[in-house]
Amino acid sequence: DRVLLRDVLDRMGILYRLHQVPLTTLMNTLFVYYDAPALHDASVVRSLNLSLLDMTQQDFSPEFAAFVRGQTHTPPDEAAATGYVARMLGRISRAIARHLPDAANDALPEIHYREIPNPILLALTECVVELLTWWCLHSAPTSSARLATRPAAEAAFAAEERARAKRAAEWPLARTWLTLAMQPTDELRALEVPCATHLHSTGVLANVMPDELMAFPFVRELRSVVLDEPVLRTVSGSKRYFSFVEFARAGSGQPRGGATRFAATAVFNSFELNRVRGQANRPNTYLTLLHSILHYGGVATFTALGETIHGLAASGALCTDTQLLYLCATVGPVLYRLRAHDSLYVQVLEDLVWVMAQVCPRITGLDESSCTEALEQVMDFFCFVKDQFDPGRQAWRRIAPHIAALPVSLRYQLQCIVDQ
Repeated sequence: DRVLLRDVLDRMGILYRLHQVPLTTLMNTLFVYYDAPALHDASVVRSLNLSLLDMTQQDFSPEFAAFVRGQTHTPPDEAAATGYVARMLGRISRAIARHLPDAANDALPEIHYREIPNPILLALTECVVELLTWWCLHSAPTSSARLATRPAAEAAFAAEERARAKRAAEWPLARTWLTLAMQPTDELRALEVPCATHLHSTGVLANVMPDELMAFPFVRELRSVVLDEPVLRTVSGSKRYFSFVEFARAGSGQPRGGATRFAATAVFNSFELNRVRGQANRPNTYLTLLHSILHYGGVATFTALGETIHGLAASGALCTDTQLLYLCATVGPVLYRLRAHDSLYVQVLEDLVWVMAQVCPRITGLDESSCTEALEQVMDFFCFVKDQFDPGRQAWRRIAPHIAALPVSLRYQLQCIVDQ
């Protein structure tokens, strides 16, 4: 009963004021029970915060302080969300980039007397408490899975997970956070920290929060980037294999149909290089963000990545070699982590070869004597996989049907790599 829970928190919560780590305890409580129906009530979650927080000891945002004190009853609206999220993102980025505490505040204890003296952990903890509190006000779960009995419980839990994923994808604060991390406002640029720090801070925060709320939606954004970005829907320059017959006919003094410029080069440059050159682009920025999330992520995050790539492969919607190369670029830096999870690793490799088999017939002019710049780099990727992270003969046998569907020249190249 929510009324009973609220009364208990209001009457007995004062006992927790003597807790040695009240802020950490509150964060852990919200983290574990963030989707419990009882907490999706403004009065209950406010009472929970009041039972553990002494607002004179923490540096929360004015919006959160107003909610806890009962002055407001809703999270920041759409108009105010941009400024609110920018301040939170800037606070974490400043702490990570400069290892500095927040600006001096005479109303707060000195940093060495506070529960969390580390400025990075303190900023993260307070931001997580705020975000999880706002999540509890976003939308309440509707499934009754916790009350169901087997076998109905399994179906109910599956329905609850789907509903939670849908609600997380629609959470305005998370969507605003992703937008600002990839396109910082003037307020964020004025912080004098590298732009990449905002992406790094987002990767850290996404893995401190429950995976379903930030990490998973941000990883699934890969589908939108791959399918919707015009630069990824262009075919890279064609390259013809060396032919002694053509060389003899054309003569040594004439070109023999070299490659055109790879239009998507900036997508695969380093993020900082693109910023310096004024070539920043959404696919490159997202790739940098994704790698930051995966760097701190666990097997659940990698599973979400594998499911996203599998969904793209199964959809048959990819049509260019640049999209294929982009998918290879997403998993390349984390191969050493994927290798520890055999079934997931093999599934990802199988999906990549499956995509290549779908894409090749759609590239105009691709024949036995030609290739493209992107496909050459994809072959280099598989050569690296075979050399450094070989999944084993059994795995390559599973992938063999997709290899057999490739054009003759590419099939021969990839089979030679596999047979090494």
